[in-house]
Amino acid sequence: MRSVRAWVLWFVAGIGLAYVQAAYSQRIGPPFGLHWAEGQKEIEKIIGRAGARIVDRSVIEGREAWTIEGLIQPALQRTIVYFGSEKNLVEVELQYQQAGWDLVAYEQFLESARQRLEDLYGPATVLAKDKKPEGDIMQTIVGYEWKKPASSIQLFFYSAERNTEVYRSVSLHYRAG
Repeated sequence: MRSVRAWVLWFVAGIGLAYVQAAYSQRIGPPFGLHWAEGQKEIEKIIGRAGARIVDRSVIEGREAWTIEGLIQPALQRTIVYFGSEKNLVEVELQYQQAGWDLVAYEQFLESARQRLEDLYGPATVLAKDKKPEGDIMQTIVGYEWKKPASSIQLFFYSAERNTEVYRSVSLHYRAG
């Protein structure tokens, strides 16, 4: 009889753990220990404790935006945090670039990030897969999105090439709402 009770206890505990994990995966939180709706003063403290610095404060599409450099993550060039009308956190954009990477390295980075996000949040919606000339510049954009009830995340690869000049970037956009 005791072994049946133990099995039931493990079963109930397993269901509870699965429920907690499922509930957790229903929410996409911002990176670096930030929280949605967090105020600017709290964000500024977190940036300072991380040893990073705000290099620009501007308004982008009607929202206050801070460009941050110095957050430690492989290939992370800069982070942009966006604040809503109440001066609270509504979006975090991570921009990844590496001078020594060729197109294959960027594609591998994008695929690795896409796979990790699919493991966490399920299949993505394809937002864009396009390569076309814009004047004398060949532009490529690939984009994916994962949506949950209270937040979303978008992953983009962007490339612009003209002769020997090349610009490439991978970005992650964490969004509240």
